Amino acid sequence: MIESVGVYTPLNLNDGFEFRADVRRIWNEFQRLEKSREFGNLEGGSVEQRRDRRLQLHHCANYAAVLTVLRDSAASGIRSRPESGDSPSEREDARDSRRLPDMSRAPLRLLEFGCGSGVLTSALAQVMPDGWTIEATDYSEHLLAGAKARFERDGLSFSHLDVRTLAPERLAGVDAVLFLEVIEHLCPDEAVALLHRVYDALPVGGMTVMTTLDRAPFPRPYSGYAPHCVEYTYRSLTQMLENRRRSPFEKHEVYRLVSGRIADESVRSEQRGGYLVNRVQGLMLSLGRRHAEFGSLKSWLESRLFRLYSFLPDHDDFDFEGYLRTLDLERSQPELRDHDSFGLVAVLRKTG
Repeated sequence: MIESVGVYTPLNLNDGFEFRADVRRIWNEFQRLEKSREFGNLEGGSVEQRRDRRLQLHHCANYAAVLTVLRDSAASGIRSRPESGDSPSEREDARDSRRLPDMSRAPLRLLEFGCGSGVLTSALAQVMPDGWTIEATDYSEHLLAGAKARFERDGLSFSHLDVRTLAPERLAGVDAVLFLEVIEHLCPDEAVALLHRVYDALPVGGMTVMTTLDRAPFPRPYSGYAPHCVEYTYRSLTQMLENRRRSPFEKHEVYRLVSGRIADESVRSEQRGGYLVNRVQGLMLSLGRRHAEFGSLKSWLESRLFRLYSFLPDHDDFDFEGYLRTLDLERSQPELRDHDSFGLVAVLRKTG
């Protein structure tokens, strides 16, 4: 388990070099991996199938942030105060050994909710430390079949799981639970219920890492994207996690993924028609849910349009290096970064 007794202090707090190096590694793996040409995601298509390379970079940054957080947590896996029953020699050892040697190589078992097509999880698995394992889950059997065929290997497995029916035994032996870009798809009551189920099933010392987009820079509190139930800001997510009725975890930190360039361009894109497109898509989705015939026609048309869309040539002029230079994981003063934040990273710890 990841030891979390005492005060946790992130390593390399103001140094974004390692984080950006992880973004680069995950991005390179993501670009190399095979991409599905089949439209099978009820949420609007998997991220590797999108034409928006900036959105792809956003998701790679999510996984790089997870890697940074987990690596730092493993490396600081030593209790910071002695237990009352320790002998004098054990208390002296605790004072003299503040950090276990080479804990960044400690084997961690990870469980991910909502892996989708599995391509980003596969990229993470390619760069995570030796000995770590990850079980990636999703509610879509169709997506999982493709993920297993393309990506499953030693250290990475895929299995079916609907988080709304999570059983405690699924978390036996798990060190950290990940749900990346998932919580915004859950209504508030579902999100609260999930946090409580995860907390109850995790062992003491376990942790949860969540990522979600940050609405703080946008003039509207909601993007109009119908599959999203709630879209958070740093303040609203922090307030939720501070309420023990809503989140039972004893400790939490909320960090920010920041880039002035990504935040500014995302706001402009939404204002120049993105919001209207989202609302139209939402209307079509609502009609499809209420009228089965329309829903079947919509699905048939979407799959064929996407088939044509998937054969369009990739854009080769994406300024990856320019975007990367603007990226950082802000952990020291995240509350001050409303203007250039595009993503939130929440770390929840069960300590007792």
